[in-house]
Amino acid sequence: MTSGLSSATPNRQTVRIQRNLQELTDNPLPFAYSLNLTTGEDNINQMTGILIGPDNTPYASGHFRFLIRYPPEYPFKPPEFYFTTPICHPNIDSKTGTACNDQLNATWAPSITLGKILFEMRALLEKPNYQVPVEGDNLEEKSEEKARSLTKEFAQPSNL
Repeated sequence: MTSGLSSATPNRQTVRIQRNLQELTDNPLPFAYSLNLTTGEDNINQMTGILIGPDNTPYASGHFRFLIRYPPEYPFKPPEFYFTTPICHPNIDSKTGTACNDQLNATWAPSITLGKILFEMRALLEKPNYQVPVEGDNLEEKSEEKARSLTKEFAQPSNL
């Protein structure tokens, strides 16, 4: 896990994110790796990494790239989580990859760590909420068969 931040004196937000990243370096999650913190062109902190899909799901053994964008108000406002690997899921926008985790957003608190965010995103893959699909997506196109197919096509370690 590395940090590509160039700022000589990191702000409080950056320090907080780096501390969360160090916690995951010291106690890695078995389903997340290649975590990298950078500052985007718009001076927004962002993290990239890879999340491994849970067993016994259409995402099993898939290695899904993701991007987390931290808003200026973080940690008082939740970060945005995007899957950058194509994925078929009722709670992930097909066009943008935006993950919609209502539970995480509804219960957001500044004390929620990066580890908790990654656990929640993996849980989203494990238990899709078909009752609350992403607005505007066609739920009929979000089948488990299509999810397996996209996982095999785009989310294999050989594609990374």
